[in-house]
Amino acid sequence: MKPFFIITFLLISTFCFSQKQYDFDYLIEYELTTYKDSVEKTIKIFYLTNSRRNNYLAVVTELDSLNYIMDFKDENGLAFNVNLLKSDLNKAEFINIDCDYVRNYHNRFKFRIKEYDFLNIKDTIINGTEYNRYKLTSIKPRKKKRKKLATEFYIIEKQTEFHLPVFYFPTDYEEWKSKKNVPNGIFKERYLIDFYGNLDSKEKLINYTRIDKKVVIEDECDYTKSK
Repeated sequence: MKPFFIITFLLISTFCFSQKQYDFDYLIEYELTTYKDSVEKTIKIFYLTNSRRNNYLAVVTELDSLNYIMDFKDENGLAFNVNLLKSDLNKAEFINIDCDYVRNYHNRFKFRIKEYDFLNIKDTIINGTEYNRYKLTSIKPRKKKRKKLATEFYIIEKQTEFHLPVFYFPTDYEEWKSKKNVPNGIFKERYLIDFYGNLDSKEKLINYTRIDKKVVIEDECDYTKSK
């Protein structure tokens, strides 16, 4: 097991220009349910997001009663995975990440934007309210059939147009970046339908709140500079 990472509480006065800072202004809580071999499993997950920049994202899941795991990725070139005390994450405004935890990240599958596309589809009605909906699907029928590729659906929460789309998977982000052909907004639901029409997984929005948290890494492990 990885050693537990200890958050360092930083004073603003300690910052210098040699550090890279990621700002988060929203905490979004979801209920994630997976369906595998007739077994249904549900957990809570949290997204730390920047409503105006969606190239980076932190996904927080529960490790045990006292600890979280934070999985961070910047599509521009770096990622890290650390264990945090729940109490520390809840209280800390600044989270300092040691370079030992930071790694170079590169999406090897950017070419797939030629094989997929976002399609806006008919709005859906949930409890009497109409919601925007779109899907990410393969546009290569033969490959879709051969590889048994799934389709991903998004239902967008009303009145969240202020927030850029939230994408965890790199193909989703790169596809959006290349075309920007779907509406802004936090997703109310995201679900994956496999090739055979079965529900594979589903995320359902619980709540979203304004926050002010910052993740800081040292200049020496800012791998985005080499991109």
